[in-house]
Amino acid sequence: MIPTREQELAVLRSVIYASLFDYPLTLAQLESSLIGVRACAAAIESWCRESDLLQAALEQRDGLYFPAGRSDLVRTRSRREALSRQLLDRDRRILSLVAGMPFVRMVALSGSLAHLNAEGSADLDLFVITAPHRVWSVTVATLVLSKMLGWRKHVCMNYVVSENAMSIEPADLFSANQIIHLRPIVGHHVFDRFVKSNPFVRDFYPNFELAPIGPKPQAARLKPALERLLSLGTAQLSERIARMLYGWHLRRRAARWQSRDQVRLEAQCLKLHTSSHRATTLRKFEDAMASALRSTKDAKALKVLAS
Repeated sequence: MIPTREQELAVLRSVIYASLFDYPLTLAQLESSLIGVRACAAAIESWCRESDLLQAALEQRDGLYFPAGRSDLVRTRSRREALSRQLLDRDRRILSLVAGMPFVRMVALSGSLAHLNAEGSADLDLFVITAPHRVWSVTVATLVLSKMLGWRKHVCMNYVVSENAMSIEPADLFSANQIIHLRPIVGHHVFDRFVKSNPFVRDFYPNFELAPIGPKPQAARLKPALERLLSLGTAQLSERIARMLYGWHLRRRAARWQSRDQVRLEAQCLKLHTSSHRATTLRKFEDAMASALRSTKDAKALKVLAS
């Protein structure tokens, strides 16, 4: 099956984008993260065989797809995956702690550990959804407990929103890619609602499918009683105090933020991407695509990309 130019570019974009993070893709991953086009794995595999552009721009080894000349990524992926699994074993208790916190509705891994693509002693980046009006108290309580237990250096609560503020901005490729690679630990039903609250994700990744949702864990059924008790007055007061004190602490450090536009200190959203890679990643992506197409001397594809 000879692909259209749009289909060729969809495959190339997906592989190139992943390669920015030194990550080659399996066929299944290429299918789920195919940018802008819906297709099954068999069709994608056929396109890669039949397309002169894809044959020139991409390579495959051990079932992994990567840009031509980057076979080193196969070894990198294997090494990072092994390290990531070790780090997740290290952080298992931290995840249990955060998942069990009152008013927490969803906890998901984000960042390199979510991809099993960590280097060094990677932080445990968490995306958390809380009950309404509980963003700040949940964040502060989790950080305080982590520090008391000696885990503070590992825990990065860099994005916490409430169920009333699940729409993500900006609605671009970077955000969509981050969302499809979140790995929920608890709150799969809430994650389903979160994805539906961000329909732009399907525009970029029409093949993306949520994992099957199983029954709620027993521990989740024990939270309501404690939450009702706290909601008699303590929770509301704690939220106000947490926002006042932690907000003051964060604003004191604002001069160090490298990407102020990616920081939100709002009642229902605490986003602390103080050193965001969004702009750099999207710029590198455009450059890498143009370079790949120039190397294949495909003027038509370059013209399509430019448009």
